Amino acid sequence: MKMRILLLGLLVLGLAGCATSVRYDKYTDQRFPPKDQYYAVNVYPETQALPAANPYYVIGKVSIEGYASYGVTPEMLANEARNVARKRGADAIINARTEIIHYWHDALLRFKGELIVYTPATGK
Repeated sequence: MKMRILLLGLLVLGLAGCATSVRYDKYTDQRFPPKDQYYAVNVYPETQALPAANPYYVIGKVSIEGYASYGVTPEMLANEARNVARKRGADAIINARTEIIHYWHDALLRFKGELIVYTPATGK
């Protein structure tokens, strides 16, 4: 019985891993070193402006989508976007939003956001 539960759990995890599709569009040819897996990538919704004290530039756009019937949640999409940001060396994600597109028996969830890198502070 325990073996069946374990196999079922592994199957669900496997399906969840394949349940999303990721698209990244880079805005620059410049490459940035990846961030550590524990680096906290902040996600700012499109309604929240960043303070002018933190200058930045946008390095690309990420779009991740998946179907609710496969167990995809907005939190899963945001976490996947954070993983993409870490791999691309981004410091944060801005203009983030999750769209939900309803179909007959399902819903497609789509996360979109722009990856940014903070510019170094300049001494005056």
